[in-house]
Amino acid sequence: MTSITQDELNTMLVNHEKFLKGLSNAHRLELGMQSAQGLDFSRRNITEGDFVGSILISSQFVAVTAPRTNFFGANMTRCNFEGADLSQADMRGALMRSANFTSATLTDANFGEGSLFRRDTSGNIAPVHDLGANRMRMSDTIFRHASAERARFSSALALSTDLSFANFRTARLSGVNFAGSDLHGATFANANLTGCNFSNANMQSVILSGAILDGATFEDADLTASIIDSADYSNTAFARAKLPRSMENLDVKIQEILTSHKLWVDTIGQHGKQANLSGVNLSLAILNGAQLQAANLKMALLANASFNNAIFSMADMAGCNAARASLQKADCRGVNFSESTLEEIDLRGANCSPMSILTGFASSRPINWPTNFAGASLRGGRMKDAILNFSNFEGAMLTNCDLRGANLEDAIFIDADLTGADLRDAKLNRADMRGAIGVKI
Repeated sequence: MTSITQDELNTMLVNHEKFLKGLSNAHRLELGMQSAQGLDFSRRNITEGDFVGSILISSQFVAVTAPRTNFFGANMTRCNFEGADLSQADMRGALMRSANFTSATLTDANFGEGSLFRRDTSGNIAPVHDLGANRMRMSDTIFRHASAERARFSSALALSTDLSFANFRTARLSGVNFAGSDLHGATFANANLTGCNFSNANMQSVILSGAILDGATFEDADLTASIIDSADYSNTAFARAKLPRSMENLDVKIQEILTSHKLWVDTIGQHGKQANLSGVNLSLAILNGAQLQAANLKMALLANASFNNAIFSMADMAGCNAARASLQKADCRGVNFSESTLEEIDLRGANCSPMSILTGFASSRPINWPTNFAGASLRGGRMKDAILNFSNFEGAMLTNCDLRGANLEDAIFIDADLTGADLRDAKLNRADMRGAIGVKI
């Protein structure tokens, strides 16, 4: 098998980019059955390249443009595809142990089974790449924040796979083994999950609406704050899963909780009781104007609920699922939204500026406590004219967000994904964009 050097690869990449432009005397990138271990393809255009059976161990493909590229049967162990565009890529039979697809676009990609054989030195037919004792092609593969709409997978996913906040809308995943995987915040809307194994998986804040669940198992899976179609709640597959607490099962009614919480706030904790709605299912609730400042809403299911003009200042909403919830003109100063599922949330006109906190010392200045969206998924969020100055969006997904006219001064967007976000007329003075991708101003 021929080994390619970085200098040779650089020449091939330039030639391939000329080929894509239709220039004469240019050639397609063809590395089939060759070794390109540890090489750097980052930020280059390898669209429709040929990597069939290639050895690519530990190579870098960061932010590479690779639609319709053929990786059939390739060895991609420990490859880094962070932020790569792999739309319609063919990865059937590829070995991807410990590969990193964080924030990659995998729309219509094919991760199905496939086998590549050749004759060995004795003339016998043998696999091109030996999987060894571990037959799982994708063990410890990372798909965090990846977008894999309509992608096709086989049963290649293994234990401990990180798929947190990945987008698998309408994906074909029948028979995949997700047991023990981290699926926190992932979207499986309208996906085919027939026969999937989700035993012991972290499925907090997952979206399963419209998914086909025939024969799927959820034994000991944590589905706190997850969206499940009402008809599926009677499915015996969920009998041993941890589900959101329903309002009907609370010790007191929701209005009594809110009344006691307001008294607790008004008397600075002397009377009443802090609202503890952690893990409670409040989906579809209409609580416009509710006073929930400093409330505990961790891992709460707030999907499709209406909280317009509500007060959430300093509330802990970490890990909650507020997909498609309406918080128009809500007071969200200092709220902790970290690692939350906030897809298509309506925060138009909301106040998410820092909360000014008095320290109690006469000579000291108030502390400004910023709103925290770190690691949250805000795909398709409506945040027009929202006040978001000093907010922390580190590692957040803001793809296709409407941020027109928003105040984002001094906000932190380190390693955030702003692909497709509308930032027209937004105030971005002193915003920290280090490592952010998709920024178009």
